[in-house]
Amino acid sequence: FGTMAMFNFAGGMSQTDGFGLGTGLLSTGMAAAAYNQNAYMASLAMRQCQMYQAKNYHIGWISVARDDIRDMMNISVTRITNYMMVGSLILGMACDALLGVNFDANCPSYIVNAFWVSIGLSILFFTMSIMFAVKGQ
Repeated sequence: FGTMAMFNFAGGMSQTDGFGLGTGLLSTGMAAAAYNQNAYMASLAMRQCQMYQAKNYHIGWISVARDDIRDMMNISVTRITNYMMVGSLILGMACDALLGVNFDANCPSYIVNAFWVSIGLSILFFTMSIMFAVKGQ
């Protein structure tokens, strides 16, 4: 019997069958390890792509937010510029009314005084509106 007795399996397995069983088990283990390594590497690449996608989304969102803020500021500046232009036109009309008025000699004094106060205040307020619009830009 000797050392060869341990390789004489019941059921007729030979020595090569025992070697085939060992190499089969070894190759199955190596295949499982290779599969796990491939699955890990695929998962790693997918996680990295997902992180890059999230970062790109955040960068894109910041770009959109900046564009929105720039658009809102442009709208505000344009609106203030329009107010300044309208205020300047009305101020010019008030100054023209101040310089171009002629009252009759028989006009009541309270009308003349009310006119001067009204024109003076309108020039003051329109000048202030233009100054505030310039300061607001």
